Amino acid sequence: MTRTVPAPIKKAGIRIPAPAVTVKNPRAPVQILRSTKDWLDQIITEKNLRSYDEAIMFLIQERQRHMPSDFGVFSDLEPYTCNGED
Repeated sequence: MTRTVPAPIKKAGIRIPAPAVTVKNPRAPVQILRSTKDWLDQIITEKNLRSYDEAIMFLIQERQRHMPSDFGVFSDLEPYTCNGED
């Protein structure tokens, strides 16, 4: 989990927005069911991962990889043809 803290910048007469400085919090407490923890432990073992974070990231990447495509959702639309005015 990251938190952004604005860093002060002092310049005479010029108002420039301060850039954000990222402060990382290495731990974020969560509560999960015992069965969920067991499944994460199983994924860690099977995929040779090092942490619960890696197991959760693996699950997210797998989900994104297998998401259905939106291609052809609007199949009732006319095909696009460029008429030179676009």
